[in-house]
Amino acid sequence: MANLYLTHKCNRGCPFCFARKVLKESGGNVDELLTVGDIKALFAHFPGQFREIGLLGGEPFLYPYLGEVLELLWQQNIMPKVFTSATNPLPETLRDVDITRHPLSFVVNVGTKDSYTGEQYENLIGFFAKFHAVSSLSYTILDLDADPSFLFEVIDRFQLLRSVRVGVALPIYKGGNQYVDKQDYKKLGKFMVRFARAAHEKSVILGMDCGFTACMFTPTEVGALQRSGVRFSFVCGAAIDIGPGLKAWNCFPLFQLHKENVLESKNVNELIRKFDANMEAYFNHRAGIFPECDDCKYYKRQACAGGCKSFKSFGYA
Repeated sequence: MANLYLTHKCNRGCPFCFARKVLKESGGNVDELLTVGDIKALFAHFPGQFREIGLLGGEPFLYPYLGEVLELLWQQNIMPKVFTSATNPLPETLRDVDITRHPLSFVVNVGTKDSYTGEQYENLIGFFAKFHAVSSLSYTILDLDADPSFLFEVIDRFQLLRSVRVGVALPIYKGGNQYVDKQDYKKLGKFMVRFARAAHEKSVILGMDCGFTACMFTPTEVGALQRSGVRFSFVCGAAIDIGPGLKAWNCFPLFQLHKENVLESKNVNELIRKFDANMEAYFNHRAGIFPECDDCKYYKRQACAGGCKSFKSFGYA
């Protein structure tokens, strides 16, 4: 699944966010957009190569042409997945959407109630009232002493899909955001196991995003994740985020490292191969973020990517 980076605009300001650095690198032009014309050109160049596309930013609800993009995706038989905080007023274009005729899904990054203004929280409630049947939650781990159980309360209260995408706060290449230090990854593993067991008791499925490593868990803890029904993987690859001007980057943490003009690739697989080759060349085939990665059996079996390569820009990975 590729992602369309629609807009820099956002009203949340999460400390782990990658997008603020994307804005800075673009010269601070908050009005820069991925245009509808860009997206039409993308689909014309890669006909029939997308089944699902993520829409992200920034905040997609602040993108002025969201309705046009959704219509375009539906015309192409592409499933839109919108990544949002849902704290802005529901865009007019979404107010009359019939989800039985126009398939789409939402991944909502949520915080505790005290992290919202009154207006933001009311917007969130209004959004869930309409789209709860096609909405799941997203949670990014930053504070290893936090209690994520509020997520289950949100799911129960608003009757959301019973799944949570779980990410770990990763560093932007060369810094610029808050993240979980790799020296705390054993503690992160124990946090994740507690989270998984609590989710299992609530019949909620967790899906682990990229950046986790096999070595942060003991074999017993991996077994606990499996028994709790967690969808996990320790490998990674090009996510393909496509931004204004149809410039694409490998993934948010490494967006500064290398960009490709999408239209210079014959197909999506060629674009992915270009990013994979660039990553291998730039990082000189080094295994992972820990010295132990060089001799790790999981790395040698390609069962673990050795953590996020964005750590490698800090001189100690």
